[in-house]
Amino acid sequence: MPKLEQLEDILGTLEGFTVKENWDRFFTIRGSDNEFEWYAQWADLRGPLLAHLSKLQSQTLPLQILVPGCGVSNLSDHLYDAGFKAITNIDFSEIAVSDMLQRNACQRPGMKWQVMDMTTMQFEDESFDVVVDKGGLDALIEPEFGLKKGNQYLSDVNRVLKSGGKFVCFTWGFCDVLGLLFSNFRLGWKMGIYAMPLKPNCTKPNDLQTFMVVAEKETPSALHQITSTFTISHGNQTCSLLEALENENRVRKEYSTAGSDMAVLT
Repeated sequence: MPKLEQLEDILGTLEGFTVKENWDRFFTIRGSDNEFEWYAQWADLRGPLLAHLSKLQSQTLPLQILVPGCGVSNLSDHLYDAGFKAITNIDFSEIAVSDMLQRNACQRPGMKWQVMDMTTMQFEDESFDVVVDKGGLDALIEPEFGLKKGNQYLSDVNRVLKSGGKFVCFTWGFCDVLGLLFSNFRLGWKMGIYAMPLKPNCTKPNDLQTFMVVAEKETPSALHQITSTFTISHGNQTCSLLEALENENRVRKEYSTAGSDMAVLT
């Protein structure tokens, strides 16, 4: 079984995160018993994520959750064990889906796994209460494709989410990703950005911090300021995110105050 350090090295050699064959190779080398968490661990995500999901829980109907680009993360396992049983996971790698089915079929009956491209999802409109993305959007942003795949994906997220539903995106918050999130979730969405705790040994400038972006689908004409719960704490990454956030909120405020044509913001 390869060590996690070896898996990280393999990921570093992937020639394009949007190429299915590259991920198939990674998942094959990884093996079926070796979990891999590219972003923050469940212990760090649990509190903030469950706090948002609990607000949507119904006493009569289970919360319908979609996890696109699931890979071999244990995120869905933990969500299921926390009481959320109606989870659908999709990934374009047959190898990843097969491994996850083997790992979960007996322990977590009812959880669904499907081979599907997250940029062209085959679900009915308004099928889900929550879409939970852990690094999926980040992986779509590549120079070769520009922002096309990211826009396709977020458009589909909008389509499959129910009114009042939430898109929860765990991201490193790079400028291209933020630009996509801000432009796709302006009118008719409430948005908040939250910083996940850094590991104690993450002190180098190139150590990346995970952020949780939550966009809630509501009245189509509403335009809100984006809320945040962090300050400058970790090098250029957080500084860049705060600058992008301040610029976006300034634009939103100007259009709200002036009553300008909101169509230019979409």
